[in-house]
Amino acid sequence: MTLIPTILVSTLILVAPLGVAGQNIGIGLAVALFAVFSKNDHGRSLKNGLSRPLSGQFAALSLLLVIPILSATITRGDTKESSGFLLGYLLVLAIFYIAISLAQVQIKERFLLQLASSVLAVIGLISLSQFLIGWKLDGIEITHQIKRAQGFYSHPLTLAYAALIIVPTVMARLAAFPKDPKSIIMALSTLVIVVTSQSITVIVLTAIISIVIAFKLLKPKHFAVLCAVGSMVGILAISVPNPISEKFQKVLSGERSDHETPYPDDRIAFWHAHWEMFEDAPLLGHGSGITRDMRRPYYEKIGLGSIERMYEAHNMYLQTAVEGGFLAVMGLFSFLAWWWLTARSARFLPSWMRIAAMHTPLAFAAGGLTQNALQDSEVRYVLFCICALQMASIIRSENRQKVHPAPL
Repeated sequence: MTLIPTILVSTLILVAPLGVAGQNIGIGLAVALFAVFSKNDHGRSLKNGLSRPLSGQFAALSLLLVIPILSATITRGDTKESSGFLLGYLLVLAIFYIAISLAQVQIKERFLLQLASSVLAVIGLISLSQFLIGWKLDGIEITHQIKRAQGFYSHPLTLAYAALIIVPTVMARLAAFPKDPKSIIMALSTLVIVVTSQSITVIVLTAIISIVIAFKLLKPKHFAVLCAVGSMVGILAISVPNPISEKFQKVLSGERSDHETPYPDDRIAFWHAHWEMFEDAPLLGHGSGITRDMRRPYYEKIGLGSIERMYEAHNMYLQTAVEGGFLAVMGLFSFLAWWWLTARSARFLPSWMRIAAMHTPLAFAAGGLTQNALQDSEVRYVLFCICALQMASIIRSENRQKVHPAPL
């Protein structure tokens, strides 16, 4: 019984780059396939998955994050937004339970790895073409845009932060299996996506994560060679005039064409306004789906009521605090800490997988300092997929240890 589980996971992988609509369709198909699979299996896989300690812990942390935001949205009287918010989270939460349940059954891992590398290669090529030519998919039409990769997502930063989530996994696998063509393809494709998205934060974090993982997994002499080559490539990329080096220089100099506040960086203005919002409702929050009109009084309070970019917080933690108050932030921190601690205690995972699982929440947590990563449904889909697959790998490794215990 490996065909249906393999098709199910393949569906989740294939729709990951397709944006919100495609991802939701993929989850719906996966849930339907899982229902058929569970029925044929007399419900054993579903029951085993739901009875796992990881499932209970995940559910409790998810409720701590979701319920305060949902309650604040309902209290605000926005029924449509509260329904959409709840459905959006229920769909991605379903991914976790499906993956945990499938950890109990046989699955074609080699095929799935090949599929994942192929999907990443395609998105890498698309990203490169968007960087060189400047195009995007608008509905069913191809339109011109600035030369910056966004794949099939709604914004280049969405693509960048989705790629950041998989950076620890592809880099750890490359360090563990440097001669495997799939490792090389996945790592190179991910790097192309990150660089062509032109997110300075994600580029810097990718470099840091790659160095840390290489230090932990490579031999000292190999690590020294990698650092030397990486340094030369980095210096060359920054010194030669190109869109990315120009963006680095603008960020370092504080010069931006869209800068419109007296703050050194406009993000600080976004943070200030949203801190005022948080102080207005620190326990309950304002709910999800906060509009420009709802933010306007707080921008006016700090003297920026006339700026054009009256944006969201651009900080995942502050945005969560504004939406669901203190409890929601605690839920987010607890979820990331639980992920890291669970990975750290996974004794039977191969070392590269364990290191990848430990650094994934760290990478996401760091990236969330300058972007509303969790609030982006496309990024959230990738996040829960990676979390689910890593937790399923931990369970699978434990099951293998029980069947074939290591010799004393």
